[in-house]
Amino acid sequence: MERRNIIILIGSAVIVVLVAWFSLRHFGLLNKNDVPAEGWDRSQAEVVMRQLCRAADSVGIDTNRYSFLESDTKKEFGEKFTGLLLELRYGLKPSRITYNKIPEKIDTVWAIAMLKKDEGKSALDSLRKTPVFGHYTTLVSAYTKLRKNAPSDTGKYIRQTLNFYRYLNRFDFDRFLVVNVPAAELNIYDRSGKCLLPMDVIAGKKDTKTPFFTTYLTDIITYPYWNVPRGIGLKEILPKVQQNADYLENQNMEVLDEKEQVVDPSEIAWEDMSAENFPYRFRQASGCNNSLGLIKFNLTGPGAIYLHDTNARDLFDQTSDRWRSHGCMRVQKPVELANYLMGTPVLDEGFMNRCMVDQKPQTLTLPKPFPVFVVYNRVDVDEKGHLRYYKDVYDLDGRPM
Repeated sequence: MERRNIIILIGSAVIVVLVAWFSLRHFGLLNKNDVPAEGWDRSQAEVVMRQLCRAADSVGIDTNRYSFLESDTKKEFGEKFTGLLLELRYGLKPSRITYNKIPEKIDTVWAIAMLKKDEGKSALDSLRKTPVFGHYTTLVSAYTKLRKNAPSDTGKYIRQTLNFYRYLNRFDFDRFLVVNVPAAELNIYDRSGKCLLPMDVIAGKKDTKTPFFTTYLTDIITYPYWNVPRGIGLKEILPKVQQNADYLENQNMEVLDEKEQVVDPSEIAWEDMSAENFPYRFRQASGCNNSLGLIKFNLTGPGAIYLHDTNARDLFDQTSDRWRSHGCMRVQKPVELANYLMGTPVLDEGFMNRCMVDQKPQTLTLPKPFPVFVVYNRVDVDEKGHLRYYKDVYDLDGRPM
C-alpha cells in the first residue's frame, strides 16, 4: 500500500510539473528561451520587422525598444520580432495598475509560429484579424491627426488609452466592468466594446486616491455595515468622539472590541485613548444613514476598496466634484448595477426608497465572479464617437493637458 501511494504521489507531481510548464509556455513566461534560431530566414524577417515597426508606430507603440543591430544574434533578433508582435496584439500592462487579481493570457506560441511560418509575412494579416476594442480605430485616427501638428502631451495620453485597449486582449471575457477614475465613470462593456450600463461614480480624493487594479466582483451586500478602516477610525472618528460624546449615537455607530463584541461607549475612558493605545474599532450600523448606503459590491481586493451606494446620492446632481471619497467608489445606479450583475431583478425599483429599519446585512452571491478594471485613462471616446479629455485629478502627469 505504501509503495502504491508513493507511485501515485510521484505521478501526480509529474502531472503538476507538465501542466505548469505548458502554462508558462502558453502565457508567455518562457517565450524568450523558446524563440528558435533555426527554421526561418533573418533577412526576410528584417523586411517584415520594419513593416511591423511602422504599424506599431502608427498606433502609439514606442518601437525604440525593438530596434535591432547587425550584431544581434539570430535568436536576439527573433526575440525582438516576437516581442513587438505580442505588444501589437496584447499591449503592455498599464504602469499604474499596481494590483492584479485577474490572470492574463498571452499566446506566445502564435508569435513564434508567425516568425517560423514565413518570416512573419502573415503577421500583419493576422493582426488585422485580431478584434479591436470599442473606439480603438477612432483613437488611432485622432492620434494620427495629432502627430501632424505640433508636439503635444495629449499624444501621450492617447497612447496610454490605446495600450489599455490592446491590453484587454489578454482577457477572454464576454462582459466586464471598467471604472475610469479621471472620467469618474463606470461602464460595463461587452467584448466588442459596446457600452451596456454607463453611470457616474464618486472616486477617491487626491490625498486618498482610488488605486488602479484588476480584480473580480464576487457578491453584493444589501443593508451593509460600514466597518470603518482603522486609519479612518483613528484619524477622523476618534477625535470627533473625544470632542462630542453624542457623536457615535448621532452617526449610528458602534464600538467593537478585539473579540468583535459590541462595547458600551460610556464604559470607555475616551480622554485616555489615542492612536497608539486604541484597542477597538468602529462600525456603522446598517440603514439609510450608513455611509455605504443600502448596497455594497464586494471585490477580491485590494485592501478595503469596493463599490457601494451612498447616503448622499444628491451629490451626483449637485456637484461636478466626483473625487471626494476615501478611495472606494460610490455608484450612481446601485440597483441597476446589482440587477445586471445578478442577471435577474433581485431588487425592485422601490428598494432604495423603503429603507427599512433594523435590517441585517444580506449577501447575494453572483452567479460567477465579474471582472473589474479600475484605470486612469485621460483621453477616450464617448458613445457618440467624440474624443473626450479628462483632468489629471491626481496630478500623476505633472502638468495640465
